[in-house]
Amino acid sequence: MGTPAASSRLDASRMIFGGDFRATNLDLLLASLIALGLPFATSWLYTATGGATASLILYYIVCCVIVVLWRKRTLDYQRPARWPWLLLGLSLLLPLANAALNWGTLPNAHAPLWGLLVTALVWAPMNAALEQLSWFYVFDAWRNRWRTGNRRWVGLIAGALLLVTLVALIHIFFWAKFLPVTTNAPLGLLTPILNLILTASYGALYYTSRSMWPVFIIHYLVDLQLVLIGHYSIVPYL
Repeated sequence: MGTPAASSRLDASRMIFGGDFRATNLDLLLASLIALGLPFATSWLYTATGGATASLILYYIVCCVIVVLWRKRTLDYQRPARWPWLLLGLSLLLPLANAALNWGTLPNAHAPLWGLLVTALVWAPMNAALEQLSWFYVFDAWRNRWRTGNRRWVGLIAGALLLVTLVALIHIFFWAKFLPVTTNAPLGLLTPILNLILTASYGALYYTSRSMWPVFIIHYLVDLQLVLIGHYSIVPYL
């Protein structure tokens, strides 16, 4: 059996939280490049290569996994410090709101069953597990650069603006190239508002639970309803 001290160290290691990492000027540079450059880089790669594979490698593997592991030392898929059940329950209303907006307004892609299943069971959970890692790295890099004084607030505001910028631009310049988009303009105007609320809920879940697992649950349901309602397969676009 391990000693109490060893058990205590093990418990502490399990609670390592990437949101607390000590950012440097290098992180400010990397976060700014990701927020302002990644959407255009993925868009260019999609056009240049005729598919999304190279863009997804840059996005998921380089920016969401390699950079975040290098700088934060964790992807934050540890057991939550506590499950924010009320917040999680309220957040479950957001995929339902997405589904209500998309129902009858998304074009039917008529994907074969195997393509739909690959998208629902491989791409959707992969995207839900990885995408927001880069989002919160961008925010935390600026939020954590300065811990006191007025610069702390400057960093917090800059990080929040860059996070929202990244989320907006990656959807406009990359995802909109091949993911299904609603054809109903009046309802479609609500989509940016709902996406902003979703991003805020992801952040609240992440920083409250100190884990990506609650975020993954909501994000996966958001992606899944898009796939199922649109009868969509990502396979032809890879």
